[in-house]
Parts: sequence; structure tokens; C-alpha cells
Amino acid sequence: MKRRLTKQRQQILEIVQSACYHPTAEQVHTLAKRPIPDISVGTVYRNLDLLTADGMLRKIDIPGERTRYDADLKSKAYFVSRPNGVIYDIPLSSEFLAKTLGKQSIIGRIDDFSLVVFGEAKAGAKERKMRKGQLMK
Repeated sequence: MKRRLTKQRQQILEIVQSACYHPTAEQVHTLAKRPIPDISVGTVYRNLDLLTADGMLRKIDIPGERTRYDADLKSKAYFVSRPNGVIYDIPLSSEFLAKTLGKQSIIGRIDDFSLVVFGEAKAGAKERKMRKGQLMK
């Protein structure tokens, strides 16, 4: 069920859409306070959950980290470079994953997936640049 976009929900969605990184709820709250000074952290969390449930955002759950959000809904995996914690997007399609995992007898079809890979980025790997006014950490 798509809910109407209230002023607060629209602002939260725009913040995540304009971020060149995967913001946490706390980062979204900090940025949302600029145009809506009285917005609460609870309101931000509630609206992030609603936007995720409505398929407008994706939640990125990383063990031991705060949940992050992504407005780019293309099929992909996330690569978390340790020790700096930078998150990179890795294009990965359901078709490729199905073909790769298709040899497993239990898999009939893959409709969606969530994959987080941990490791160390190569030297010189490019972090996405921040847009003006956005927070990195």
C-alpha cells in the first residue's frame, strides 16, 4: 500500500535520494532538521521504515553497524571495506546470481536478494564523492 508523501516523508526520501553514500537514520535526522527544525528522531525512523515498506528505499543491514538506507533500488550487492567501513555498490543481477547458484538443488527462482560482502578495497578504490551539504559519517 503506497502512503501519501507527507512533507516530512518527502524530505526524508529526498535526503536519502540525494546522498552519495548510504546514510544512517541519525545522519538523515541531522540533515532533515535543516528544513524541518522540530522533526524528531522517532519520526525519521518511522518514515524510513514506511518508505522501505513501500519499496521506495532499501535497508542495508550490516552486522555490528547501524542500519543504512539506499534509494538506488537496482539489483546489487554491497561491499564493506574494512577497516574504514566504506560501503561500495557492486552491480549484481538476480539472473547472474540464479545462474551462479542454480546448481544448488534447493533454488528454483530468485526474486530478490540482500548480499553484503566484507573485505578490503584495493588501493586507489574510489569512494563516491559527497554532494554539497551532505554528511559522510
